[in-house]
Amino acid sequence: VGKAKECSSVGQAGADHGELVETVVNELLAAVSAKEGITFPEGAMSRLAAYTDVVADFPCGVKEFEWRNEYFYKLGDDACPTH
Repeated sequence: VGKAKECSSVGQAGADHGELVETVVNELLAAVSAKEGITFPEGAMSRLAAYTDVVADFPCGVKEFEWRNEYFYKLGDDACPTH
């Protein structure tokens, strides 16, 4: 979200686009659950938001795509239309 919205930091992405971040995270949680047959515990979004607070000054970007992001990309547009 941060890179797509041209945010300078992870914190800015969370602050300025929190609803969009939550939508994307919820799509990813549902898609991973369906693909892998797992269930994430309650509070996953709040734990990720707390982590965002810790790394608030980190720059936004997509790096090391193959091992960090490709799995989510391959889930596809049907499972993750916003992502």
